[in-house]
Amino acid sequence: MFYFSAFLQDAEPYSKRYISHALELSRLGDPPLASSGESKYEWVDIYGDYTLVPVPETALRTTTAIFFVFTGVLACIAALWGGAALGTQYTPADMVLVAIIGCLIQGVIGFLTAYMGASSRLSTYACMTWPYGRFGAFLWGLALAGITCGLGWYAVETWLFGVMMHDLMPNNPIMSVGVASIWGGLMMMITAAIGIAGIAFLSYLTVPFWIILAGISFAAGVMVGGGWEKVLAVQPVRSAPWEIGVAQVVGLYIAGATITPDVARFAKSRLGAGLAWFVQVIIIEVYFLVGAGVLTLAMGGARITEALLAIGVGLGAYLLAVLGQWTTNDNNLYSGALNWALIVPLSRRALVIIQGLIGTAIAAYVGFVAGASLDPYIAFLTILGSFVPAVSGTLIADFYVYRGLYKKTPLAEAYRLKIGDKLPEVNLIGWISTAIGGVLGTWVITVGIPSLNSFLISFILYCVLAILLDKAGIKYTIGKFEVTKYGLSPSWAIKRWLARAGKAPG
Repeated sequence: MFYFSAFLQDAEPYSKRYISHALELSRLGDPPLASSGESKYEWVDIYGDYTLVPVPETALRTTTAIFFVFTGVLACIAALWGGAALGTQYTPADMVLVAIIGCLIQGVIGFLTAYMGASSRLSTYACMTWPYGRFGAFLWGLALAGITCGLGWYAVETWLFGVMMHDLMPNNPIMSVGVASIWGGLMMMITAAIGIAGIAFLSYLTVPFWIILAGISFAAGVMVGGGWEKVLAVQPVRSAPWEIGVAQVVGLYIAGATITPDVARFAKSRLGAGLAWFVQVIIIEVYFLVGAGVLTLAMGGARITEALLAIGVGLGAYLLAVLGQWTTNDNNLYSGALNWALIVPLSRRALVIIQGLIGTAIAAYVGFVAGASLDPYIAFLTILGSFVPAVSGTLIADFYVYRGLYKKTPLAEAYRLKIGDKLPEVNLIGWISTAIGGVLGTWVITVGIPSLNSFLISFILYCVLAILLDKAGIKYTIGKFEVTKYGLSPSWAIKRWLARAGKAPG
């Protein structure tokens, strides 16, 4: 949903592009940490943002900078919507339990993937090359960020935008959920395609607002409910098994937990990158979820937008929440376009427009069919939180167990990209373990926590198959790809870049 992009001016033909928030922080007063002894950077970055090449040491950032990047991504209306969904299903005690367990799962997975990214200095898609192969990395990265974020989360947040507009003016036909989803989605698509840097910059400024708003929600919920003791006794409008709630919490941010290397690769400290993720999830996300959940519960299951308007947050605060959602959704669209651009020879602006039109159509359909019901949102989070952990399980198994423990490769070198390396085009074990883990954990196994089931099945399956087949000398990869100075860039992208730059191949 949220995925780590902001604007930076650069020289090659994409003069304005969305890139990592970590780089954008340098414009907010956090300069790069350079090393005078660093050797000459040998890579050619044809995509920008070091998408398919290692991040140079001169671009690294402090742990504090990385922490604020992660927090800025988390601070959005979807976190309050997620908490509101819990408030319709659980008592306060169960709500806190569900939030903590779900955030712990996110925290541990994100810590491990962030450490991986900081160790390798590679993006998520590049890290996926080892467990999935180069071709598999593009496809799984596309499924995770291009489809999940660029289409899935964009459609969901556009629909939520329609819900917010409907709650603001419920009797205006232009503000009906379906109609507002259409004009809102088109406007968000246009701003993302044009590239208004000021809107992306404002997403940083709204972080304190979200923290205050979550606190107001919690306090108002206790006050509306007649005091803490009475709130504790309130029953939700409907109940759900706690493991389903955990899956919903995990689904809210599991895509972000899986692609933490996109930000963590800019971290100076490997441990600091992991802790930056873990702390903001365990403290700030739980705070958001419980704050919104208590307010929704106390208001009798009302939507969070209805509840905020009912307690009198004011039109300005409400519209600021809309702005925060707008900037987040622009980031979703650009992040998705970045992934599609790796395999589709179209301009990023064209891909933004295509994704925006499809996502808007999906949002409008949901708006006209489901209206303002939270059921589609809850279902989306449940499936996302059940299947995506399988991708994390495969990544973590390959990096820490297969290469770290079994192959005895130092973690700092496990995913270190080098010119001349020959990497597989396809790693069959990664595909098999993720597919089986995701399907079994999501739809077949009915006991336990779906998120953990998917993660553990893919994790164990990858470890067992990779080690056994390696010991038996059985080949489980297809094809080879030699790493050049252009990193993992496909040949067609290199040729196009050379043609635009007026350079001869080489």
